Amino acid sequence: MKLNWRAAVAASLAVAAWPVPATASDAKDCDAWAQTPEAWDEVEVILRENYAYLGRVPDVDALLSKAGASARKAQTVGELARIAETLGYAFRDGHFHVRPVSSPERAWIPSSSDFWTIRSGDRWIVADVKQGSDAAALGVRPGWQLISMDGEAIEARAKAALAPVEADPDAGQVEYAVNVVTTGFLGHERKLTFATPEGERTLTLAPAQQALGERPDGGLEITDHGGVARIRFHDSLGDNAMVEAFDSAMMEVAEARGLIIDLRDTPGGGNTTVARTILGHFVTEASVYQVHRNAYEDAVFGVPRQYAEYVFPRGSHFSGPVVVLAGRWTGSAGEALAMAFDRTVGATTIGSPLADLLGTLNRTSTDNRCLSFAFAWDSLFSRDMTPREDWLPGTVMEASDTGEDGGDAALEVALDWFASGVSE
Repeated sequence: MKLNWRAAVAASLAVAAWPVPATASDAKDCDAWAQTPEAWDEVEVILRENYAYLGRVPDVDALLSKAGASARKAQTVGELARIAETLGYAFRDGHFHVRPVSSPERAWIPSSSDFWTIRSGDRWIVADVKQGSDAAALGVRPGWQLISMDGEAIEARAKAALAPVEADPDAGQVEYAVNVVTTGFLGHERKLTFATPEGERTLTLAPAQQALGERPDGGLEITDHGGVARIRFHDSLGDNAMVEAFDSAMMEVAEARGLIIDLRDTPGGGNTTVARTILGHFVTEASVYQVHRNAYEDAVFGVPRQYAEYVFPRGSHFSGPVVVLAGRWTGSAGEALAMAFDRTVGATTIGSPLADLLGTLNRTSTDNRCLSFAFAWDSLFSRDMTPREDWLPGTVMEASDTGEDGGDAALEVALDWFASGVSE
């Protein structure tokens, strides 16, 4: 019988942290629950009533039907969670997570990704490489062709990852899944074969998260480039200590002739408190930072709910030219910041396509707390209603982190922009 999801009881509203997972003593009960038809029914209700990006796939009913057929074969709650988690690959959404999944656990992208791959014709090409990563240190460069992983053709591996929910994935889903599988499993090394200008190379990369290197202390760093100051964030946009740290940084760079805001190392996203703190130094009046459109009320009641979030002037105002750098490791709050610097502040933006961590990040669980979910309940837009996932920097580069020569590609473009006098 088809699930009457609109008539089902609404999932609980947002909570501040991951719901407490089932304890070890509950594991057998959760496994037994996972084997019942009601388990997937509840998962589907939660998704249909809360997930803001169901429209990312052409036929969401077919997708959920295929996932449900796989889910009804699950013998453990971990297997059920892995099938639900795989929906995130079909939606191409790194903000979509379900817990607990069975071991081995896939690493999250882009937070654990050390390079990014795109399709070019019938080839898979490295588009960019994370600065400071194991891949960069071993010489992986944009333009290399990715051939296989652990001896298996990369596209076949990606389609196998999607198979529980999508029998005939489209090109975008396969490309996303390629990046999921090449990022790998936590604790597992990856053997990757590339075609390079010097011939074929097989490299063994460290396990995801161990492959990214250590970040500088303090969450941000300030460097001087001939009177142009650069403030680079290091995955710290979710740390409320950045409120005071950024205010202090702006005092330090107040006399700079220009400023670069570097958001290329923000894959873990952040929060709007920090984002609005940063933007506040670049506006002179209350301005729309981003627009939210909530999924729940529209899905359940047919009543759209939309509201704007504002940024207010804060502390010292920087009136000089500003360039913002963004790329494939700019995620969530970093994406919102980059877009707002463009559409609200009017700054110059340079970089590659962004991480596409969709919307807000809210958390809930099944009634028995056997499964926990984190995904977007609000879709997000700029002040002119550009969807965040559609926004691109004003100057688009394929590789904004690492150039083909191993240099800092986007920073070089930004400094050339200041040197050209365009900013005057």
